[in-house]
Amino acid sequence: MAKSENRPRLVFTTDLNGTTTPENTFAGLVHDNPAAAAEMRRLMEAYTTGRSSFAGVMPDMARLAAGLTRSRVEDYARSLPLFPGAAEVLESLSSSATVSAACALSTTGFAGLAAIVNGLRHGGRLLVAASPVLVHLLNDAEKSRLIRPITAEADKTRVLDDLAALHRPSPGLIFHVGDTLGDLPGILHAAELGGLGIAFNPNAALLERLKGLPPDSASRVRIIRPEPGKSPDYGEVGAVVRERIWEKTRTGQ
Repeated sequence: MAKSENRPRLVFTTDLNGTTTPENTFAGLVHDNPAAAAEMRRLMEAYTTGRSSFAGVMPDMARLAAGLTRSRVEDYARSLPLFPGAAEVLESLSSSATVSAACALSTTGFAGLAAIVNGLRHGGRLLVAASPVLVHLLNDAEKSRLIRPITAEADKTRVLDDLAALHRPSPGLIFHVGDTLGDLPGILHAAELGGLGIAFNPNAALLERLKGLPPDSASRVRIIRPEPGKSPDYGEVGAVVRERIWEKTRTGQ
């Protein structure tokens, strides 16, 4: 294996919901209570479309999740429908012998759920930055992967800054992947840092905001949408990252 100091170094953060199919909502965690599930869906729609900030809905989401047990969250984590290629891309980056990658789930999702998903679906290889909800359900090993609480969308920019300061990525190799308006700060900040923001299967609100970017910023944002009639493939995110690594390594920029 090559020594890590001789390998390209990169920082890669991705929204948890950006790796899962649209059928995944936190409402599934409380599906046995129809009223709570309906309210959870409403809150999620409000902040993912920009009608409310995450800080504005988090107290109510935390209230709805307060009675969840460890076994319920584990069952939900095991059943999450990941996009094709999501697990493979995250494993290939975090375990690569050719690049040294700091990879994290960076999400307004519940830290308790995100950390359990990391353990059950991603082998515990990822770091986790998430909203401080359900943390009491985690064991010490899971808590050790938590790097920053996220209580507002802008905190995703601080996750990138934290990892960049610690990992010192090679020029241009900073990425954030997201799918809703709550990911706009992370996407734009990755671009501002000279990397790439990746809008994967973006919702209408995020697409609309990306349309108005100035040319310099737009050149550092990639929008990945499935062709009509096809399902989104997270493997396309991996292809964008590999192309970027090759480009920066080849040019030495």
